[in-house]
Amino acid sequence: MLSSWSSEKKIVSGFGVALIVVALALFSPYLVHPGAREIKQWVEQRQKVFDNLQSVLTDFREAQLYHRDFVLSGDARHADDFNEAVARVNERLFSLRTLDDDTKTAEQFRRLENELESSITSLRTAMNSRKEKSITPKRVMEMSDNALVQSNAAAASVERLENDQIKLLEERISQYSSLPNYQVLVGFLLITFLGLLGLGTFLMSKNWQNSVESLKERNQLLEDQLSSAQAHLDKLANKDLLTEVLNVRGLEQSLIAEQNRAGRAGAQLVGMLLNIDNFRRVNEGLGHAVGDVILKELSRRIGNTLRPSDHIGRIGRDEFLVLLPDTQLAYAMKVAERIRLSVSDSPLRNASDLIHLTVSAGVATLPQKVSSLEEVLTLTRSALKRSKLSGKNKVSVARDGASEDESPVARDIVDVLCDSSAFRTVFQPIIDLSTEQVSGYEILSRGPDGAFESPADFFRVCVENNILTTVDLSCVKLCINATNGVKQNMRFHLNIFPSTLLDTPIEQLLSLFPTQQDGRVFCVEISEQQFVGDPAYMRDHVNALKQAGILVAIDDVGFGRSSLESLILLEPDLVKVDRKYVTGVSVEPSKARLMKRLANVAKSLGAEIVAEGIENSDDIPVLKEIGVHYGQGWLFGELLEVLPGAPAGRRAGDQVGDTV
Repeated sequence: MLSSWSSEKKIVSGFGVALIVVALALFSPYLVHPGAREIKQWVEQRQKVFDNLQSVLTDFREAQLYHRDFVLSGDARHADDFNEAVARVNERLFSLRTLDDDTKTAEQFRRLENELESSITSLRTAMNSRKEKSITPKRVMEMSDNALVQSNAAAASVERLENDQIKLLEERISQYSSLPNYQVLVGFLLITFLGLLGLGTFLMSKNWQNSVESLKERNQLLEDQLSSAQAHLDKLANKDLLTEVLNVRGLEQSLIAEQNRAGRAGAQLVGMLLNIDNFRRVNEGLGHAVGDVILKELSRRIGNTLRPSDHIGRIGRDEFLVLLPDTQLAYAMKVAERIRLSVSDSPLRNASDLIHLTVSAGVATLPQKVSSLEEVLTLTRSALKRSKLSGKNKVSVARDGASEDESPVARDIVDVLCDSSAFRTVFQPIIDLSTEQVSGYEILSRGPDGAFESPADFFRVCVENNILTTVDLSCVKLCINATNGVKQNMRFHLNIFPSTLLDTPIEQLLSLFPTQQDGRVFCVEISEQQFVGDPAYMRDHVNALKQAGILVAIDDVGFGRSSLESLILLEPDLVKVDRKYVTGVSVEPSKARLMKRLANVAKSLGAEIVAEGIENSDDIPVLKEIGVHYGQGWLFGELLEVLPGAPAGRRAGDQVGDTV
């Protein structure tokens, strides 16, 4: 057949074949992607990093618990457990140093290791003080509280490093996901050459068809690998590696999803906290390996009792949290009872004996708006505590509140502080020094009448009972609700702990503020006095607040050891100077010089200055000359119980409900 072709046809056909070969050579880098093996090796390495980071976090949390147990009881066994947990943390940190040769990641691991070592040293110092007879128990508890606050920041650093690793994996996967569309590319080449060369491309069509099929197979293989890597990544990020149920991150995501669904459908969400009774004895008597087996078996039994729509997660050594969407409280109590019986009625068998286990449970109906997982744990933990105190192996339901004739002394401290109806707000005017007129108010929380009325007292107790985030968010809601109905344009300042800002998902925090502000401007004050570790950790949260139209102020500036660093990193809208640097500025030149330096820094950042603690009218001209914009203090009057401009007949502490 080819022998009958003319010379011109053969030349054209040969020329077409040559063009096709040249085109294939040019486009060959797109047709065979070299990264499949690379991404597989890289994901395997990331998996090891994730395993070690999760182990570091788990062991470090256990060290915190053992620390608190020792400080409260003085039992030397708790100190031994603490040392074992610290040893496991150090072992995992050493593994992390050997896993990653990337300079940036290695530097992150080094900083994490330094921060953990510093926190462990603080915890150990507090424990050693427990043994010293010359140190009072109150001082020991203060040292322990400070060490725990520092160690919580270190634990948060571990979680943030996990999130950074997740972002790295997602970026790497996205690079390999954006491959060229091979079929379109090859089809375009075929159509072009058919139009130009006719018979020449016809001769090669069979070979092109085979190439297309091969490319389809390779493309499908790579897509399968990417899907598998993404699924594995999700599992690492949201699942507990031991029990394969949700971890804290996975529970937080499930809580947000169920809260949104419940809000749309008007359904009820119930939380259930489960704890294995006397689990410490099992670990001590049979070893941690047996304890791990028990945890796996317990998670399996709980899962078999639940519906497919329910969520179960492990939040601690032997604690599990269950979320039951669209569930009535009576049904939730039946589910809890079935779980209790499934554990107590079926003991586990080891080589020589039966292991009898029981669980205690606390059940609570969750409110319509839950801002964080900490709130869920606070609501369910009080019920779990009653199950433990009443003999264990029981199910208790959270109380809606104490009876009217029940005195605060008889109520549980946690229940008192979690009851936001007992809180009230007061208001301190913020004065524009240029006009000496009120420009806004700082809204301050006051606790229940009696022992916990002072913020310093009730927030200290909140830290001791691990409910600071829950109570702090309740105070934020109360302060925002107190501004409802104010007719005049005004700026309102409210305070929030840095730990609350870091623990609460930013979307949930922003949902507390009204979408229709009606002339109100909100400013969130973050006390530098409460900063722990690097203030850069809060930069993303601060930027999110600013983008939502909420002002940010750094409070108590001048108190901490790194004020300048905090201001530069966070770039606040307002700088509030601590009263110790303001009071008497007209008669103390050293304070005036310090104020001038702070004013220059604030001006360079575009921030306004608020001077706290103004008690003498002679200080005002000096502050105005320095460049201070606003002032607060007893000179301008005492705290107000009623917000000026609020609807008539409504006091500052009245509950408005979830209207924001």
